[in-house]
Amino acid sequence: MVTGVRVSTELIDARNDHTIWADSYDRDLTDIFAIQSEVAQTIAGKLTATLSPEERKRIETKPTGSLAAYDLYLRAGESIASAELSYSAGTTENRLREAIGFLEQAVRVDPSFTLAYCASAKAHDLLYSWNDPTPERRALADVAVNTALRLQADLPEVHLAYAGHLYYAYRDYERAQVQLAIAKRGSPNNAEAFMLEAYMDRRQGNWEKAIQDINEAVKRDPLNTTFDSRVS
Repeated sequence: MVTGVRVSTELIDARNDHTIWADSYDRDLTDIFAIQSEVAQTIAGKLTATLSPEERKRIETKPTGSLAAYDLYLRAGESIASAELSYSAGTTENRLREAIGFLEQAVRVDPSFTLAYCASAKAHDLLYSWNDPTPERRALADVAVNTALRLQADLPEVHLAYAGHLYYAYRDYERAQVQLAIAKRGSPNNAEAFMLEAYMDRRQGNWEKAIQDINEAVKRDPLNTTFDSRVS
């Protein structure tokens, strides 16, 4: 039985692949989320970063009490990312349906797992936008977003999911921008938020603003290859 874990961390300048700082932590494997919180706060201290009360609260809060549900959530995230990477090839549907299946299992294990509902909303929205533009598909995304809002309306990820839903399922740019602004206030370095804003700007013909937003997203997450597949 595994009773311990070593977490290795490395801060790399993605522009030149240069390691700025690295360390490792040996801990008893009693609560993986507590280990994540401890390591995150240690790294912030090493980088002399000051955490706001809201950031510290998010770090210390467990996303779910179930490792099984969290594993399913991570597997769903990989499937969604794979779908986004294959967007230009038109082979997204199976991966999105796979993600939805994982997330349905996750929320059966933990019905209060807010991030799983956010991911579910995204998967349904992408499936609606790309493969299955039916009222039934949009209604499933409605349910996922509304459940996330009911569970944790103050979570930035919830507002980002809501913004994405308003964009993909309703093309309601005005309301989506309101939700996106809330998400960015709570999580100002979220690259996905900048990319979503770029998609909306592009749809509305704001090309210069879209390019600025894409550059901001890439600056924050330069190795995210899903951006490359979607900006053309």
